[in-house]
Amino acid sequence: MSDSNSEFRKVVERVCAGSDEAAWELIETYGPHIQRVVRRKLNQRMRSKFDSLDFVQMVWASFFTEREKLASFTEPTDLIKYLATMAQNKLLQESRRRLQGQKHNVGRECAMIVGTEAESAYVRKSNTPSQIVMAKDRLEAMLHERSDRDRQVVELRMQGLTFVEIGKELGIHERTAREVIDKLALNETA
Repeated sequence: MSDSNSEFRKVVERVCAGSDEAAWELIETYGPHIQRVVRRKLNQRMRSKFDSLDFVQMVWASFFTEREKLASFTEPTDLIKYLATMAQNKLLQESRRRLQGQKHNVGRECAMIVGTEAESAYVRKSNTPSQIVMAKDRLEAMLHERSDRDRQVVELRMQGLTFVEIGKELGIHERTAREVIDKLALNETA
């Protein structure tokens, strides 16, 4: 047995005995081999979702759940082959989930186009307090020149009543209530 194999066996025995220091030594020594495999095999479309270290950590997490399996490795090359195979399997499993499944499929994602009205409506769902105050001021200015009935129509509409309900409440036709709101909207855009 060569010196490197005897050193390898000593580290393996310490890891199997539960030594955290030996486990870290194993990770530092053989982690780059896993990372190399991951970087070479990681699908291009998944690179925006995962870093190669994510898969390295997945491999080590699975590996250390079965520490007793480590005792079966007699040479470092056997361990490297095993870890590389684990990494490929993790990549394959995640690739199937992200490229073929429906829930997390990266192929179904689409970019939002900056500057469109749809985006601004998406981004800002509620008005800021200052926008609310400004809107109230504009409304008061518009209602200042209106009749009491028109002000009542607007107030009831702001409370969430339908035009039919406003008509019944004020004893007017629903079309009349609708016209009041429509005229105010026309004045606002003019």
